[in-house]
Amino acid sequence: MRRAIASFPPVLKSNPYQRLLYEHLAAHGFELADGAQFELGWLWRARREAGVLHFHWPQSFWHHERGPAVLRGPLSYVKVALVAVRLAAARALGYRVVWTIHQVYPHERSDPRLERLGARALATLSHILIAHDESTREHAVRELGPPGRKTAIVPHGSYLGVYPPGRARAAVRKELDLGVDDLAFLCFGNLRAYKDVGFMLRAFGLADLRDAALIVAGSVTNDSVAADVRAAAAADTRVKPRLGFVPDDAVAELFGAADVAIVARNDGGTSGAVVLALSMGVPVVAPRRPAYAELLGADRAGWLYEPGDTASLQAALEQAAAAGPAERATRGEAAQRRAEELAWPAIAARTAALIRGERT
Repeated sequence: MRRAIASFPPVLKSNPYQRLLYEHLAAHGFELADGAQFELGWLWRARREAGVLHFHWPQSFWHHERGPAVLRGPLSYVKVALVAVRLAAARALGYRVVWTIHQVYPHERSDPRLERLGARALATLSHILIAHDESTREHAVRELGPPGRKTAIVPHGSYLGVYPPGRARAAVRKELDLGVDDLAFLCFGNLRAYKDVGFMLRAFGLADLRDAALIVAGSVTNDSVAADVRAAAAADTRVKPRLGFVPDDAVAELFGAADVAIVARNDGGTSGAVVLALSMGVPVVAPRRPAYAELLGADRAGWLYEPGDTASLQAALEQAAAAGPAERATRGEAAQRRAEELAWPAIAARTAALIRGERT
């Protein structure tokens, strides 16, 4: 089998997930193909070296974003057809097609029918689909029909050791204007609508949390969400915005300055933010969804609330505060142990077997 892998999209600098995966797949003889392009010409030229097309977030291949708005919709449907033609050609040329389903549909959908057509075309023409948890697999089966049953589960690997430790906790907390005994909650990640940041801000504002603060850190990808954060900070000095890209050398120190992480997205989809918090040894407040309950070991590594229920999230935040430093430290240790179970060598071995066509 030809072992070079073409990753679509190319390895993202903003998220180490792909880099970690491919670094560990190299131990199984798989290496990244140089200059991969999802085009017929490249597929033909690379057919002797590259053997695997690996899709992660594929929607850009059937979204037409240029030109007059009136033409974008029709041209997007043309692009779906082109995707199907290229995938069929790739299979005829002997490529293995793999789709890691981080989510079946993009978080922000403007045309559900287009997304369904694109996802079903990719699923139908893929040899194997990979999901990180059972709930995503079940969603794939529901939405993709029979092709969805090709979905195998491989956990999302940890981020242990990825980020440098950064500055001391006291220095970072001083910069954030946190008191020595303040309880610091951290919401970390890109500010997007599906993260339910406004819902989290409302619950935090209602919670009985004395000597507490909420750090909201991450790149702004939705201006409305960022406006909500700024408005909350203007009304409540406990809210500490740190909006904008967070460089790698500042990630670990932010978690080190925090006591509890909050992941408020209520949809229950695969969450790298939960895995990141576990990897940093920080307990997590998250919705009671199957994927998150499994990652947290029920409530051993954090506190669960009922999805979409403001009062339930409010209560979970208050429980985290009432737990005290010793209990939070115990749950942080459980978080770290859970992250250690998400070791990349085992994950890469299972992924490699699935790429080769071995059902394990």
